[in-house]
Amino acid sequence: MFGLSKRVVLVIGVLLVVLVIYIFDNGKKSSTQSSSGDCQVQVDADSLNVRSSAAATAPVVEKLTNGTTLAATKTVQGGFREIDATHWASSQFLKVVSGACS
Repeated sequence: MFGLSKRVVLVIGVLLVVLVIYIFDNGKKSSTQSSSGDCQVQVDADSLNVRSSAAATAPVVEKLTNGTTLAATKTVQGGFREIDATHWASSQFLKVVSGACS
């Protein structure tokens, strides 16, 4: 095929499949703060620290500004709402705007 060896054609095919899977997988993520479920929350603070776990002493991994709307999970632990598996924010500064958040 076009003077290419079977091995080269196979490698190109595998790379194309990986690329298509990557594109479709990224399309499922909803915003920077991606997450599962229909829960949507809005930041109600000038600046909100997003932490790596549900603890005030956990490292800050991101900061969100007032009015930012994002997807979150139903999980609230120790006063922190889970945004996704590695992102948590103080639930006192997140107001529910839509979806099943409880």
